[in-house]
Amino acid sequence: MQEPGWTNDPLSILIGAISQEEFFAAYYEQKALLHDHNNPEQFADLLSITRVDDIIASSELPPASLDMARKEPPIKRSYYTFKNGNIDRGAVIRHYQQGATIILNQLHLADKKLATFVRALENVFSTHVQTNVYLTPPNSQGFSTHYDDHDVFILQIKGEKIWRLYRKPIDNPYRGESFKSGEYEVGDIEKEFILKAGDCIYIPRGMMHDAESHGEDPSLHITVGLLVKKWADLMLEAMSEVALRHPKFRRSIPPGFARENFDKQKAAKVFTELVEEFKTEANFEEVFTFFKESFIRFRGPDVSGSLVEASKAMEPSDKYVRRTNSQVLLRCSDKESIIICGGGNIHFGLEAYSGLETAMSGESFTMADFKGIELEEAEDIIRKLNAFGLVKKIKE
Repeated sequence: MQEPGWTNDPLSILIGAISQEEFFAAYYEQKALLHDHNNPEQFADLLSITRVDDIIASSELPPASLDMARKEPPIKRSYYTFKNGNIDRGAVIRHYQQGATIILNQLHLADKKLATFVRALENVFSTHVQTNVYLTPPNSQGFSTHYDDHDVFILQIKGEKIWRLYRKPIDNPYRGESFKSGEYEVGDIEKEFILKAGDCIYIPRGMMHDAESHGEDPSLHITVGLLVKKWADLMLEAMSEVALRHPKFRRSIPPGFARENFDKQKAAKVFTELVEEFKTEANFEEVFTFFKESFIRFRGPDVSGSLVEASKAMEPSDKYVRRTNSQVLLRCSDKESIIICGGGNIHFGLEAYSGLETAMSGESFTMADFKGIELEEAEDIIRKLNAFGLVKKIKE
């Protein structure tokens, strides 16, 4: 894996020659983008079939971590689980032999490389990112034609798959507004291609598609899903904030409104008045800040190496730097300094604020940058930052 690329510019690796500005203006949430890397090993270090084999053979495999799918004949969950819900590993392999796709859900939660990749993409999109892994045997198809309720990048790791893209029967479906078989006509194929190892395609939510393995080798790909917040989410939160301040929004709609003889004119007048008041009272800055802080708090911190460093002595000359793709907000009240980060808030003394600014700037720093603070206290601050995955020691 090209560590600097994955950690510093993951989107460019996925979309190739076009700029990020062009991607967001012309493709994002609008149309598919296929990028042929012409490098079968482009994503090879992220995952392998051997790694999938190891996971199935020796990991804990909680029930929610594995699914299977097969277009024909369909496969039920009971086929590859025991009565208590646990995964039957032998049955998984047997059904894979018989054409079923193995799906490892949310593998980034258990795999360091995928976690690093996901963290970098979350930094780009400011949204929760997930990975699902699909291993399909030769000449097999896991799913019928469908659309997803979230945007995806498909990273082909090994083997090949034939992909077919169709129309978008619904633009930007809500999360949970999933595809229902028979509700939408598939229509004509708008694009058909073979996704080879090292290739990547972006598919916006709502675009119908299907895929099947191609050739004599199994197909392994990672589906990277973007679970975005919508404008509707922001507006709903804004309405909730207004309703907390103004009781009239919390009043019930008129009694008897469902009766046939109900006169709705008065209700319509109240509704219009409330809409106008919402336009005046809605506070964008308040709600936007809430969304921003909530996203940062719910990100998983990267504490790799922190446990090892915890037992080591620190020297005043030791240099530290903020971890790549850590996201923080530094706040200051009358009594304390606060860092908002993955996992919640971290509290420090007011006198630490200047040093924390330096530490969170991205530039290297030492204990001496916490001016006006004794070295023993500065050491404890740095240890605290390290414990919560915000900084790491620079190795000489």
